[in-house]
Amino acid sequence: MIKQLEGPILPFLRLDAGVALPKFRQVQDQLRMAILHGHLRAGTRLPASRILAEELGLSRQTVVRVLENLKAEGYLEARQGAGTFVAAALPRQSPKPRFAPTRGDAPDIALSRLSRIGELSRQMSADIGQMEEKPFLPNRPALERFPFAVWRKCWNSVTRSGKATMGYGDVAGELVLRQRIAEYLALHRRDPCDPEQIVITPGGHAAFTLAALALADPGDGIWFEDPGPLTTCNLFRTLGLHLCLADVDADGMDVAGVSARYPDARLAFVMPSRHHPLGVTLSLPRRLALLEWAQASDAWIIEDDYDSEFRYDGAPLPSMRSVDSHDRVIYAGSFSKALYPGIRIGYLVLPPQLVGVFRNLAGLIHRSVPVEAQLALAEFIGGGHFASHLRRMRGLYVERREVFMEAGGMALAGLARLDCSESGLNALAWLEGGREDQAVHRAVLDAGLQCYPLSDYTITTPRPGALILGYAGVPADRMKPYLLRLAEAIAPA
Repeated sequence: MIKQLEGPILPFLRLDAGVALPKFRQVQDQLRMAILHGHLRAGTRLPASRILAEELGLSRQTVVRVLENLKAEGYLEARQGAGTFVAAALPRQSPKPRFAPTRGDAPDIALSRLSRIGELSRQMSADIGQMEEKPFLPNRPALERFPFAVWRKCWNSVTRSGKATMGYGDVAGELVLRQRIAEYLALHRRDPCDPEQIVITPGGHAAFTLAALALADPGDGIWFEDPGPLTTCNLFRTLGLHLCLADVDADGMDVAGVSARYPDARLAFVMPSRHHPLGVTLSLPRRLALLEWAQASDAWIIEDDYDSEFRYDGAPLPSMRSVDSHDRVIYAGSFSKALYPGIRIGYLVLPPQLVGVFRNLAGLIHRSVPVEAQLALAEFIGGGHFASHLRRMRGLYVERREVFMEAGGMALAGLARLDCSESGLNALAWLEGGREDQAVHRAVLDAGLQCYPLSDYTITTPRPGALILGYAGVPADRMKPYLLRLAEAIAPA
C-alpha cells in the first residue's frame, strides 16, 4: 500500500537565505537527512516536483535536479506512472549525516581527522558561481552574446585535425596557447612577455593558490584590500596566510598605511586596474610605492587583472607588471569575464626566476589543464575571434551601462545613489538613509533579482550599506522594468 504524505508538505524543509549554501543543496541535504533519520519512511511517495517547487519558492528545474541527485544516490526511486518514492531498500548501515557548515559553524568531526588547512576550509564558504542566473547578478558577462558557433568551429578544428591529445599536456600549458596569450598581451595590453614566462592554470583561483604556495609559508603576511573579494580572502586564510588588511580609498590600496603597519609581509594581493568591489583604480604613485616596497622587502605582488579588457573610456590601463623594473609582480589573468566562467582557464605571467618553480608546482598540483580546451582557445585567439568578441562586448556594455545609469538614476532616486566606474561589469548602489544592506539584499532576492551586499566583502572596516549590481548581463530593453522592480523591492516598508 502506498504511503502518502499528509498535512503540511515536508514541514522539515527550511530554506535559509542567510546561509552561503545554495538552495538546491539545502533542500537536497535536508531530504537526505529526513530519510536517514526516518522522518520519511521507505515507500513514502513524495509530492510532485511542481508542487514542491511552488511550496519552496524554487524553480521546478531546481527541484527536479535535487530529486534526480537523490535517485542517483539511492535514496529515492521512480515508479513508472506513479511518481517518486523513498527507496524501499536503503543500506543497512546508513552513512554518516552530511552537514552544511555556515558562518563559522563546524560539524562534529574529530580534529585528528583534519589537517590545519582542512580545519580552516570547513569554516569558510567556497560556493562561488552557485548563484541563480537572475537579473543584476554581479560579474556576469553577456553570455547570450557569446559566439557559440565560432567557438564550436575552433573546437572541432583542433579535435578533427588531430592536434588535440588524449594524454597529459605540458605542465605549464600548451605552447601555442601561451604564444597566443603573449601576443595578445603585447598588442592589446602593451605588456610584452616571453611565452615561457606564462603558466596556464585552471582558473584565476588556481593561479592565486600556486603563487601563495610557492612564495609564502603558513603564518606569513599578505597585504589584502578591505573590502575585497570574499572567496579570495577565504582562500588565503585557508592556506594559513595572515591577512594584513589595507584600507581602500579613491586612489586604491593605501600603500603607505599598510606598509607602516605590516612592513614585513611576504605578499601583496592587489587589483590595480579595477578594484573589486569598489571599482577604483590604483594610482600611479601608489603603484610605484608598492613596487618599491616589494623590492626593498624581498616581497612579491600578485596582480589580479580580472576584467581589465572592459574599460569604456580609452584603452585598457597598463598593468603593474609593465612598469615593474624589479621583477616582483606575478600577473594573474583569466578568461572568465572576457569569455565565460565555465571555461576555467587562467594564466600567470611570471618573473623569469620563478618560472621553473611554478612549472613544477603546477605539475604536482593539477598536472595539466584540459588540452582540447587550451587548443580551442588558442585557435579562437589566433583567428582574431577573441579580439573581435571583446570589441563587440565593449560596445554592448557601453550601451547597457548608459541605459542602466539613466533608468537607474530615475528609478532609484531617493532610495540609492548609483556609482558606476568607467570599467568592469558592475555598479554600486549606495543605500540612502543609512540602511543596512543585508536586509535589503534579502528583499531583492525575494523580488526575483540578484545582487551582493557590500558588507559581505567587508572584513573589518565598516562602510555604508550598498548593493553590488551587475548590469552587463541585462539586455537594454529589459533594464528599465527590472530597475523598477528593484526600486520596489528596496523601498522602505
